[in-house]
Amino acid sequence: METEAEKLTPMMVQYRQIKEQHQQTILFFRLGDFYEMFEQDAVEVSRLLNLTLTKRNGQPMCGIPYHAAKVYIKRLLEAGKKIAICEQTELPEGGRQLAKREVVQVVTPATVVEEDFLEANRDSFVVSLSFQKQGLSISYADITSGQFFLRMVEKDSRYAMLLSVLQQVNPREILVNEDDYFLYQDFQSLIDAHPAMVTKLPSWHFSISEGYTRLCNHIGSTSLKAFGLENKNPMLSSAGALLWYLKETAKTSLNQIEGYTLVSESEYLHIDEASRKSLELLANLADGTEKYTLFSSINATLTSMGARLLKQWIASPLTDRERIRFRQSWVTLLCEDRDELARVRSHLKMVLDLQRLSSRLVMHRHLPKDLVGISQTVRAFFNLVDDRYHPLLGDALCEQTLSSLAIMAKSIADGISDDHQGPFEEGKVIVTGFDAELDTLRSIKGGGKAILDVYLDKVRQETGITTLRLSSNKILGHFIEVSKNQAEKVPSTFYRKQTLVNAERFTSDELIACEQKILASAFEAEKRERQVYESLVEEVMNHQQALLAISRFLSELDCLQSFASTAITHSYCKPTFTDEDVLEFEGGRHPVVEQHLGTGQFIANDLTISSTGKRFCLITGPNMAGKSTFLRQTALLVILSQIGSYVPATKARLGIVDKLYCRVGASDNLARGESTFLVEMQEAAHILRTATRNSLVIVDELGRGTSTQDGMSIAYAIMQQLLGMQAKALFATHYHELARIDTSALQLLTLQVSEMGGQVRFLRRVIEGIANSSYGLNVARMAGIGREVLAHARTFQKQHFAEYDLGSIQPDLFSAIGDESAQQVLYDETEQEILYQLRSFSIEQSSPLQALLFLKTLQEKLQAK
Repeated sequence: METEAEKLTPMMVQYRQIKEQHQQTILFFRLGDFYEMFEQDAVEVSRLLNLTLTKRNGQPMCGIPYHAAKVYIKRLLEAGKKIAICEQTELPEGGRQLAKREVVQVVTPATVVEEDFLEANRDSFVVSLSFQKQGLSISYADITSGQFFLRMVEKDSRYAMLLSVLQQVNPREILVNEDDYFLYQDFQSLIDAHPAMVTKLPSWHFSISEGYTRLCNHIGSTSLKAFGLENKNPMLSSAGALLWYLKETAKTSLNQIEGYTLVSESEYLHIDEASRKSLELLANLADGTEKYTLFSSINATLTSMGARLLKQWIASPLTDRERIRFRQSWVTLLCEDRDELARVRSHLKMVLDLQRLSSRLVMHRHLPKDLVGISQTVRAFFNLVDDRYHPLLGDALCEQTLSSLAIMAKSIADGISDDHQGPFEEGKVIVTGFDAELDTLRSIKGGGKAILDVYLDKVRQETGITTLRLSSNKILGHFIEVSKNQAEKVPSTFYRKQTLVNAERFTSDELIACEQKILASAFEAEKRERQVYESLVEEVMNHQQALLAISRFLSELDCLQSFASTAITHSYCKPTFTDEDVLEFEGGRHPVVEQHLGTGQFIANDLTISSTGKRFCLITGPNMAGKSTFLRQTALLVILSQIGSYVPATKARLGIVDKLYCRVGASDNLARGESTFLVEMQEAAHILRTATRNSLVIVDELGRGTSTQDGMSIAYAIMQQLLGMQAKALFATHYHELARIDTSALQLLTLQVSEMGGQVRFLRRVIEGIANSSYGLNVARMAGIGREVLAHARTFQKQHFAEYDLGSIQPDLFSAIGDESAQQVLYDETEQEILYQLRSFSIEQSSPLQALLFLKTLQEKLQAK
């Protein structure tokens, strides 16, 4: 009796051998014009893609057309699957029935470079993580742009820093040491909660010695000492595993990754995960999109490369004054020369995604149109750049390289058709007139009909058979056909090829020679066209380093012009950086809110925190008066300043902030089993452990998730701790009693309101002093809480609470100030009732007279009020 293995066909044996090496993927097995899936892969894919499941030799099978594979691959990636593409790599030889096949690419979310799978404005990072004695080794790379970063996180802060890095990098895929994953429960929970695909690798991939060897081999050096790494550096652990994974999935060169960048924590402003979320830097809290974020408010970039770099800059503000001032100098240049700014923007509009175009070329996943795009971008670069931009361009491009680049770009522009959008196709890529040899071969090929016509006329004259005709088919090739009664006139030098009922078909040595000449010219023309195309590809690949330098220049310039354009449009000012530990903003505005309120609607505010004065700002004020906006505004102004941008203010002066904490709007984390109050306390603990004098700490309503006594006590103790460390702090609270404890150390600020005719208006102005009420009942009334409920609330308030006498520090909060166009009105109960009646009134079901009487009734109520 045959075993199961003996029953398998040679093809299924081959399939299983390949599948054995790629068990964590869906194997696309190429058979003719289809990618076939078998066994469990077929069952799973048929369910995910709604394909018909069939059987072949008793094995489940389904398939997709190879020319439509991208559509199905994209759907599988979205479903969290990896795909191994198995192609036929050799034709059967020596009587073999089975063609050789092998996996040529493993497609994962972070290792695809094809345009169809990528988001233009999002990086495509894969992050590698490894626990070491010294802390957490983190590496991340993007093969679509050639970026590769290595960093080490201290053991005590590894989880907090990992959360921050994941928020900052936003990876598509995460690689972990499987031993770490199963050993550290907190680590496992943290990783599983992230939306990126998680790939667990055996621990030997994370060997430091293996990592050292892999990096040396990749950069072509016997040592990494000159590149900042010793052979026992723990960062090599995650870096080596990452490099192995990228090469294993790509199955091709990774020359676009020239080297690596060592990230030092002190180089960048530290912003923890909670702060990044609450400040809505790159994604909003409502739906996770870019709408109403800091990025969207300052994004005037014109290229995909620039948009991606701007996100990186926002995620990683600088702490080096000179680097910040360098960026500022370019923004100033463009702000002061509007004509130059317009010229730069016009040329940037012609720039394509050079990073990804050149990466596809290096990885042999390019189309002819990618070369055209590279040429167009390089020519736009030459039209844009002049001597003034050399400091931004750096020393990467010498005159010889620039000259060679210009020749390369012109060759592509002259040689490749910009009409052809698909893969290489003979006769459609290289334009006529570019290569003399190709033109000659095409002429011979195109003149084939003329050659055959001359031969036909000659045979007719020699034989006298005027009805003789020349034809062809795929089986016989070209042949001469004559009727039966004319066959005896055919010369004996002709060879009979086929006999039909009414005709005979012949060929001759001369006809065979003509046919071979035509076929040879077609073959040679296609061969020559491919040679010309490949020579252009090779020429571009020889300039890979220069192309990466140009892409860096263009993306940086795009970010800088975006800063300048935004500054001009919204009247931003240039921040001044000082050695003093100060924070001063005059006329500061929230960059996101002001753009969505309309011109002149946002109420600007000042803030001064000096190096020697009161550095702790205790902020009180009514609900909805604008405290949270003011807090977030301050944090965003610091971030904008330290990325080199101008800021929405009339004047800005500050020292370098090393860490930014913004504990505003805490929420629960049910996935981690954490309540709102627990999350709030964890964030506060992290601040107290890691903040320094140079940090900016922003806290909103700390302690609200527990009883009033506990909450106030915790808020007081944390306030005292922050006062002791002398960090710059903005502390908003509804515990107004905190202001009575020790006013000498506090800068007391509040949000001003106005009361006229029983109406309360929020003026959105920050002034000195404290609030004597939070006006919660007013806000409840505005939200539509009924009169009876509000009356009960007011009675309970009078019976159980008494306002503290805050004495002379209470400012006149009820002064009627200025422009009320942007203020929030809290209506009294009569007005609230009228508003309710207006909302409920049905115009469609009422006559004109009924509507008039209804309005008269409302008017009488208002007049009687």
